[in-house]
Amino acid sequence: METRHDILEKAGHQTGYTVPEGYFDSVRSKIMANLPEYQEAQPEKISMWKKVQPYIYMAAMFAGIWCMMKMFHMMTSADLSLDNPPESIALAMADADHSEWYAPTDNAEVFMIEDDICSQYSSFDDFKEDFDSTDI
Repeated sequence: METRHDILEKAGHQTGYTVPEGYFDSVRSKIMANLPEYQEAQPEKISMWKKVQPYIYMAAMFAGIWCMMKMFHMMTSADLSLDNPPESIALAMADADHSEWYAPTDNAEVFMIEDDICSQYSSFDDFKEDFDSTDI
């Protein structure tokens, strides 16, 4: 550590950079003398298109949103309408007797046919061969 103190004492605390006497007193006037003359900016004449442009863009945006909503409306199912609102459908379903919706005899026939087909064929390939050979 002592060697470091010796080096600082030998070199001194001067950085080596100096400023001439009175430099900062005259530097501002020299810079201002070298600058070009200031020209005031002339106000730009705004065209009619520049004035109307934001409103046209906003109208196009709303037209695009309207078209998008129209497409979404066209893609939805036609089952819902003002004549057939979802609330009235829900009330009708809550009050209705659902026994006519469930017909166990029809479903039993389907299951019986499926059981017969499964018992006749051991694999899907056998079924496919018989199906392909028939003339429809």
